[in-house]
Amino acid sequence: MDLASLIPQYSTESTPDERAVSPVVAVILMVAITVILAAVVGSFALGLGDEIRQVPPTASFDFEYAETGDGTYAVTATHRGGVTVSSSNARSLTLTAGSDQSTEFGLPVAAGTSATLDGDDTVPPDTTVRVIWIAADGDSSQTLATGTTPP
Repeated sequence: MDLASLIPQYSTESTPDERAVSPVVAVILMVAITVILAAVVGSFALGLGDEIRQVPPTASFDFEYAETGDGTYAVTATHRGGVTVSSSNARSLTLTAGSDQSTEFGLPVAAGTSATLDGDDTVPPDTTVRVIWIAADGDSSQTLATGTTPP
């Protein structure tokens, strides 16, 4: 006589309801894995995985402010170190002040390369100047350095 079969909690025999749980769980897991795999493959097949933004270069710039005779400033931005900005990682690199004053650096921009706002593009006192990087694909931009002319 099997004493374990007399006590339900120790019974080793399973009922038909208990046997059906394992296959149902297995089918649900296989369907979930298939759906996830199809979503990953589909996103790369449709090109959604290719939309990775270009990372701006890490570069440092110094600003020099030379007062002109009319109370404005000639501003020079000089690349002091970091990554060389070239046509492979930038469409352009621009020194700007306000909305109407700008000049482009000639690519490539390595340590020691400068751009100057002077002549007709002198900058009024207490004006923010920026070095703006535009990605090679033109889809993104970022300010790499910021300075302010003296008050």
